[in-house]
Amino acid sequence: MIKTKQITKGAMVCAIYGALLFLNQQSALMIESSASWIFAFPVLIYTAMSGIKMGTLVTACMGLMTMFFGGFTTWFYSWTSLLIGFIYGVGVFKHAKNMTNFIICFILSIIANLCIILLWSTLFGIDFYEDFRMISQYIPFISLKVFTYLMIGLLGLLQALCIHLVALMVCLRMHMDIVPPQPLSKVQSPRWVGIGSIVVWIAFFFVQNVIECPSGIVDLAQVIYFVDCTLLLYFGVVYFMSLCIKHQKKKWSCLSIFGAFVPGLNLLWMFMGELDCLLQLRKE
Repeated sequence: MIKTKQITKGAMVCAIYGALLFLNQQSALMIESSASWIFAFPVLIYTAMSGIKMGTLVTACMGLMTMFFGGFTTWFYSWTSLLIGFIYGVGVFKHAKNMTNFIICFILSIIANLCIILLWSTLFGIDFYEDFRMISQYIPFISLKVFTYLMIGLLGLLQALCIHLVALMVCLRMHMDIVPPQPLSKVQSPRWVGIGSIVVWIAFFFVQNVIECPSGIVDLAQVIYFVDCTLLLYFGVVYFMSLCIKHQKKKWSCLSIFGAFVPGLNLLWMFMGELDCLLQLRKE
C-alpha cells in the first residue's frame, strides 16, 4: 500500500521539477540548452529513496507536467533526462555497482543525444558543418563523420559524468544506503593500456601519413585515437588527484579535473596518464 509519506515526498519532488520547468521557460530555455541533465535529479533521488513502483508513478507525472507546461523542444530534453534519472535511481535502489550505474547512464546519454541531434537536423534542418569547420582549424585531419561521432560521444560522456558525480554527492550528503564509491587508491592504471596506447599512436601515424587506406579505415583509426586520448586523460586526472591527496592539498583536486579540459594543458595530463600506466607511478 502506498504510504502517505511517500505521496507527500512524491508531490514535493514534482513541485521541484515544476519549478525547474518554470525557470527553464523564464530563462529563455537556458536549462535545457546548457544543462538538461538537471531535470534528472528530482526523479533520481526520489526513486533511489522510494523504490521502483513509486518512482515509475512520479516519472509518469513529471512527463505529463512537461507536456502541459513545457515547450515542444523541452519535451525531448526533459523526457530523456527523466528516463536516465529513473533508471539511475533504480540502480541506486537496487545497490548496483557505481560503475554499472555510470556505464548505463553513459549509454543512455549517447542514445538520447543521438536521437535529439537526428530529430533536430530532420525537423529544423540544423547543420553542424559550421561547428566542424571551426574544429577542423585546430584538428585539420578530422573528418565530418568522425567529428559527429565524437561530438555525440563527448556530450554523452560529459552528461553521464555530471549526473553520476552529482548523484553520488547528493546521496552521500543525504546519508542514503548506497554502494560506497571506490577509493582513489583502488583505481588501477593497467600497464597494458599504456602499451596499447603506444600501438594506437603508431598505427594512427602510419594510417594518416604513410599508408593509403580507405576512408572507412581512416575514420576508424581517428575514432580509436580519440578514445585512447580520452582514456589517458582519465588516468591523468586520477594521477594528479592522487598527488593532491598524497601531499594533503585536497582543495586543488578540482584543478586536477579542470586541467583535463584545457587545450594544450591537457597534453600534460595525457602524458602523465601514459606514464602512470607504463611505469605505475602511483605505486612507488
